[in-house]
Amino acid sequence: MNTRRRVTWLVRMVLLAHLTGLLMVILAGAMIPAALMGLADGAGDAAGLFSAAGASASLGALLFIFTRGAAREVPLGHREGLLIVGTAWLMAGIVGALPYYLFAHLSPDGICSISIDYWGKRPIGWEFCSFTDSAFESISGFTTTGASVITDGLWGDYGLATDGRPGFPRGILLWRSITHFLGGMGIVVLGVAILPLLGVGGMELFKAEVPGPTTDKLAPRVTTTARLLWEVYLILSLVLFVLLAAGGMDAFEAVCHSMSTMASGGFSTRATSMAGFHSPYLEWVNTIFMLLAGMNFTLHWRARGGNLRVYGKDPEFRIYAFVVIAAVGIVTMALLRTDRGYDFLEGFRLAAFQVASIITTTGYASTDFETWTDAPAALYTIVLLLFVGGMAGSTGGGIKVVRHVLMIKLWMRELFMLSHPRAVRPVRLAGKPVPPEILRAAVAFVGVYVMLVLLGTGWFALEGHDVLSAFTISATTLGNVGPGLGSVGPLDNFQGLSVAGKWVASMLMVLGRLEIYTLLVLLTPSFWRR
Repeated sequence: MNTRRRVTWLVRMVLLAHLTGLLMVILAGAMIPAALMGLADGAGDAAGLFSAAGASASLGALLFIFTRGAAREVPLGHREGLLIVGTAWLMAGIVGALPYYLFAHLSPDGICSISIDYWGKRPIGWEFCSFTDSAFESISGFTTTGASVITDGLWGDYGLATDGRPGFPRGILLWRSITHFLGGMGIVVLGVAILPLLGVGGMELFKAEVPGPTTDKLAPRVTTTARLLWEVYLILSLVLFVLLAAGGMDAFEAVCHSMSTMASGGFSTRATSMAGFHSPYLEWVNTIFMLLAGMNFTLHWRARGGNLRVYGKDPEFRIYAFVVIAAVGIVTMALLRTDRGYDFLEGFRLAAFQVASIITTTGYASTDFETWTDAPAALYTIVLLLFVGGMAGSTGGGIKVVRHVLMIKLWMRELFMLSHPRAVRPVRLAGKPVPPEILRAAVAFVGVYVMLVLLGTGWFALEGHDVLSAFTISATTLGNVGPGLGSVGPLDNFQGLSVAGKWVASMLMVLGRLEIYTLLVLLTPSFWRR
């Protein structure tokens, strides 16, 4: 590498350090509500949360201040945007692990110094004595995957662990939901809204961060677009909180679940997820808002004031609605054909909730659908939905509906061209021709996505997991869904993975959240050449 190239990348590293410092300060601020909750409860998690916030704020402030002058002179281009976004998500996962890790090590109960507690079991929170487990939980939160390594300690029906012990303190549970909330709309999009304060532009960050094959701006200025998206996100979260509280959830759990639902995350305060509330009303409310979270947020903004026709005019929404309705119908019929004694309303409610949870990659469960072995069509449909995902511009993960639409149109065009080789037939979306580079990117993305699922399946199979478990571990982490089948069913956890397996799963989660290429491109030699 010649001298000029070294200087170029040194300058880029200064900008990266500057924005990373800002991110760490933001994350430290996000830890404060959880720390205050722990302090108010006196449950032993406040020390770890405040220590994590202090460490993150101190180091972040130093990075931010000492690189401020140099960073203002660095132009923010496409490659810098990719580098910052990829690094930011990895850094968020590591910094976000500190509250879990320090909670376990600084707890007055001596979580990491004893193997068996008063109840004759491992103490609540023993998983977080391992930094690997802490990082897994954090990365799962920020990527809105919702996969957890917690084996016990989530609340049962009355705020205690399922075996009657005091469960995880509320500060830690709140931090889990906060990681979802920040990751849902994107911590980098949040940063874009305040980048003018730093004297740098934000469009490159926005293009790298917003999920989906295209970036649909609501306003000429990207910072305005980011703020508008966050307004929609906050308003929907507030409405959901009110509805959950009206349905009997206490304020704390309503806050946690509103953040998790709108982020398409899936972390719950209950060990049995939404099934632990035994409330059809709460299930229906969450079903509706999961589907809203899986839709393009620009449509929500344009529908303000009651202009609902914008949904029907969007081709991706029409396919999204069709897939949801068809999947709910298939699962409902499959359940009604079993001997489980479901009436139509109960079967329809269970089907709608599970379908909404999986297609939007939220990962909640209102029943243990893994036991639906007598309804194979229902299980088959759920597995297929692992590969659908929400709409582009939503908080959901997965392949995204619009890519499926483009792939189907491309296949149909190829079939037509076989019999009409001289015809000119562009692929159209919403009546407009789709540029070849968008089609090429969609095909490449789906190909790489499938390859990564298969490679991940091979890895987890080599670890000793059965084929079904290995396949769904890979698919559910890359798709940011959360639950799978086999050893990682809706009421199971990911503690059974090896240390290496947890890091592989964590990387799959980040790859899925960043649409694969944003992170993979950093590993190519050409990216680092001038």
